[in-house]
Amino acid sequence: MWRFYIVDADAPKEVKDLIRHYGLRYSGPAGLTEQDDMENWNYAAAASKGTAARDFPYNYTMGRGHTTPVPGLKDAVVTEHRSNEENVRTLYRRWAEFMDAESWDDIVPKKRS
Repeated sequence: MWRFYIVDADAPKEVKDLIRHYGLRYSGPAGLTEQDDMENWNYAAAASKGTAARDFPYNYTMGRGHTTPVPGLKDAVVTEHRSNEENVRTLYRRWAEFMDAESWDDIVPKKRS
């Protein structure tokens, strides 16, 4: 997953530094989201073996239909919703492309001239 923090090019250096440091603290190896989510993910596989998890399919539709395509980037979208599962949908869409491919040539993007 990529996160972008947009800053006005004319913003003072202090503002740019503040936003950069915020981004570093929020995301990444020691960031709030990844660090906080690790314990939850640790138990996800075991929980998926339970009776209810086997009887009901997972629902990845949160925030669906609230995205805007990014011009010039294939399958890239932007969402303004804080809670969504767009990254999960993108991951599984790409995984399906890998599973359906007959060779690496079907998967690896061709270089543009």
